Amino acid sequence: MPQIKENFFENILFRFDTCRCDCVEDIEHITPGTEPVSKFKLQALPGQPLLFGYAAKDGLVRIAPNGTIAERNILGTLISLVNKPKKELISFLKENGSLFPISDEQYEAFPEQNIYGIINRLKMTVELMTATSEIRKDYQKICDLTIHLLLSDEVTINTSGMKSPYSSCHHKYVDLIQNPPAQVSPEHQQDNFDGEIYYVKDSIYGSYQLDISTYYDIVGGYSSIPGFSPWFYQNLTGTFLNLEMDGILKKTNDFLFHYLHDMIRVNKMDFSKEMKSALLEIAKYIIGEEINANLDGIHPVYNSDTMTPSWKVDSLLCAAYFSIFYLKPDLELYRPCDNPRCGRYFLVKTTSTRNRFCSQECCNRVTQDRYRKRKREKEGI
Repeated sequence: MPQIKENFFENILFRFDTCRCDCVEDIEHITPGTEPVSKFKLQALPGQPLLFGYAAKDGLVRIAPNGTIAERNILGTLISLVNKPKKELISFLKENGSLFPISDEQYEAFPEQNIYGIINRLKMTVELMTATSEIRKDYQKICDLTIHLLLSDEVTINTSGMKSPYSSCHHKYVDLIQNPPAQVSPEHQQDNFDGEIYYVKDSIYGSYQLDISTYYDIVGGYSSIPGFSPWFYQNLTGTFLNLEMDGILKKTNDFLFHYLHDMIRVNKMDFSKEMKSALLEIAKYIIGEEINANLDGIHPVYNSDTMTPSWKVDSLLCAAYFSIFYLKPDLELYRPCDNPRCGRYFLVKTTSTRNRFCSQECCNRVTQDRYRKRKREKEGI
């Protein structure tokens, strides 16, 4: 079979050269009575080179030495590891190499929660792309994924093979909510004298009436929302009233205020038309921030031998994000396999509602399981 040719302009393909690695789990007991600390230790094996590429309809693939595809759907396999036993993640890393450049002279240690945190963030980005592109949208799922990505703790990784440490996406909104406007704006100070209502310029509904006593209950820490830190609700409400700017950051804050204050607080979980529209806009913005933050390790280069443009990709994680950069969710997206013993994500046409399994094998397995279950029920076992 012909080699997969790297040609950015014609085939929209890229290549990434790396090598396999050894991966072991180290469990360290620090002090009696405390939970042990689990770390993955990895070392590059340069004598076992690997080549990855992006192939249309297959996504990120591993390419065999003869140019054929050795393993398809690397991204789908990677993000499914979040809910799999640790041994499957170790096996994946041994087979496909480290997510980051690492030493080939000694083991480098990675906290287990950091590796899973990075993979889970990638998984949520893919899931949010899918959720926003589905014909039948689950707005609660879109909301949950958006909030988790927006407010998740950042993860930092540093290895001897990196030019600079890796940090997961830092969303601009986090800076806003951690440093809210310090005082009630002048126009709202007048509201204190005129009556009992603050009249707020609202990017979701146009305008909003906020009871003044309710406002001071919230910012004073006397009111809370289950599942959210008290300081977050306080800062959110203060920013909602006093932020004097327009744009996506204000819309994000206004949406979150309505979600917490007008929905969760009163247990009314129906999204209005205005909230749905704002949520989709915010979700797509968050997807863009997540992907762009993980493309720093990708650079255009010119191949003087073939006289063609190409890309230099610094890590397997960059390659994974680069593959979803090329994804066209209006045409195809990732869905998890319906086989409960699989759960692997696979590419499927956006308009397809029947393709629920990543392979015929998974489809047959589920069919057999259902047949055996009905048979047992019929026999009263």
